[in-house]
Amino acid sequence: MEHVVGLFAIRPYRCHACENRFLQFRYAEAVSSGGDSSTEREIRATRNSLKWRSKRREFLLYGTCFLLFLAFLYYISRQRDSSSEGN
Repeated sequence: MEHVVGLFAIRPYRCHACENRFLQFRYAEAVSSGGDSSTEREIRATRNSLKWRSKRREFLLYGTCFLLFLAFLYYISRQRDSSSEGN
């Protein structure tokens, strides 16, 4: 179960304070307390940019694979021409 859950970017998590178990999204941002300095905002913006690039790369990869799979299914399921059989 843990491998399947990891596949979808969700992982099991246990709160150390209350011992409550729940599923946590891998890309979830940690809640920070206090004010944000300009350095923290810049770091957060850089991290978000890197996360977005990673997600975009994953979308493109999975989308391309899906389209290739559909093209393969189309190729193997199409009707064969009877004139090319040699009869």
